Amino acid sequence: MRLNYTLVENDLQLPSLLEAIEQSDLVGFDTEFVAEDCYKPDLCLLQISTRDHVYIVDPKSMSDLQALWLLLVDPRRTIVVHAGREEILFAYRATSHTFPKLFDVQLALGLLGGEFPASYGKLLQRLLGESLSKGETRTDWRKRPLSAAQLDYAALDVLHLPQLYDALKQQLISSGREQWLTDEVARRQRNLIAAQLREGWPRIGGVQSMHGRQLSIVRELWLWRERRAEQRNMPARRVLRDDLIVELARRGTSDPKKISPIRGLHFPGFQKFIPEIAEAIEAGLAGPVPVSPWSSSMKRPRPPALLQQFLTAAMSYLCRVHGIAPAIVGTSDDVGRLASFWLDPTTTPESDDEDEPLALLAGWRGELVGKPLYDIFAGRKAMRVQDPQDDMPLVLCDIDK
Repeated sequence: MRLNYTLVENDLQLPSLLEAIEQSDLVGFDTEFVAEDCYKPDLCLLQISTRDHVYIVDPKSMSDLQALWLLLVDPRRTIVVHAGREEILFAYRATSHTFPKLFDVQLALGLLGGEFPASYGKLLQRLLGESLSKGETRTDWRKRPLSAAQLDYAALDVLHLPQLYDALKQQLISSGREQWLTDEVARRQRNLIAAQLREGWPRIGGVQSMHGRQLSIVRELWLWRERRAEQRNMPARRVLRDDLIVELARRGTSDPKKISPIRGLHFPGFQKFIPEIAEAIEAGLAGPVPVSPWSSSMKRPRPPALLQQFLTAAMSYLCRVHGIAPAIVGTSDDVGRLASFWLDPTTTPESDDEDEPLALLAGWRGELVGKPLYDIFAGRKAMRVQDPQDDMPLVLCDIDK
């Protein structure tokens, strides 16, 4: 059965779509893109659903979609997505704004105790009893013309988003967790953009053991790689692998004769870049040493492994009791940072997210997990086995002093 949707593939069709969005306070949104062979994901389709209709927009055949992006980031309407990381980034690149009113159905289900992360197909089956075809999962979205099967698949990705919103919104209101989702999507959008704006060289594998000028070289090579990858529109690691950046920094020489023979750089097609690489290394040797995010982490107490494991198990128990997916609340590393802070409150624990080193103490996480975990850490509460045969065999109890 063919789905009823409108394919917007020229500028003359755009005004009617803009009018439909302008009149809607709720819009389902998804994208199709290719990311594996380019510097940044190549946007191939935008799928939009109102409560009345589905639209598929072909950006490859449109001259300017700025008006569409501005409507999507307008705070007068709610944007409904499923795991909308790339949709957030596409919108931000187009407008320098994120979505003021975002509803992520995957996050909503997790906050209600459902599986997280849950695929879109599982969400549809669980909440609406609908099935989702997987036939075009690995399709080439750059290919034109798009087939009927491709377009149907794309339309299905947004067709039911308004219905999912209605079902999950009501459950969130009933459970008192509507504000949790509002806070969580705002936090995740903020952190996602902050991570995009930060330099990525500290995340290169092996760089955490380096220091001084080695870090300067790593940073300069990373900056050169980013510029070159953007110019050639190719994945950065295809320009210069992470392990080669680390090896060049360890050798610490800008002499082209010593760089050229390194395995991985000796290919004839790569030799023409040796002077640029040497120049980047020279800049690293001469420039200031960057401050690494982990520079003070070795001064902080690391919690004993058994303590971190125990507190992580306690967090899982608390999530189970309160009916929320543990993967949304935090990770074992989050627990470890929290324990480090409690062992020495005079330090600020390190974090991949520089703005939120103690996420488990903030907002609803603090009430749900942070405070009870501290009671366990401080010896005021304990977990014990209450009924080994029960699905929930553990119970949190007070410690008699």
